[in-house]
Amino acid sequence: MDHLYRRNQILEILHSEPVRTQEALRKKLARRGIVVTQATVSRDIEELGLLKTRSGYRPPDTQPASAGPQPPQPAATIILKEFVRDVVQAASLVVVRTSPGNAHSVGVALDAGKWEEVVGTVAGDDTVFIATPSLRHAASVRKKILAELAA
Repeated sequence: MDHLYRRNQILEILHSEPVRTQEALRKKLARRGIVVTQATVSRDIEELGLLKTRSGYRPPDTQPASAGPQPPQPAATIILKEFVRDVVQAASLVVVRTSPGNAHSVGVALDAGKWEEVVGTVAGDDTVFIATPSLRHAASVRKKILAELAA
């Protein structure tokens, strides 16, 4: 498992809920299918520069997770290259196949890209449906994704 993906998952966890201990973080990662040792969690915490507060871990220079700033996201290009396996157009939808368990990350990256052709995304376990307003827009989105993969 790629350390960038794992660390992004750690940031997502910290954004959504408080985590008081490394063991709790390890268990939350395991529920997401990321099985790691406590030593790996410790290294990730150090590399991310997380701060330990009374309410738990949090990224530096942010308010506690309940206050709301979004954690930094890896570039969409990195996420797409890492996880996308196939991209097909189905009428005004674009269907993106990913590695198992990674559709959510791809959907978040696409939503964060704020492509004007994308109305929204729906992610399952290994598939993302991208809604577009028309066939032409769907073709454009497919081309953009393929271009990102080829870059």
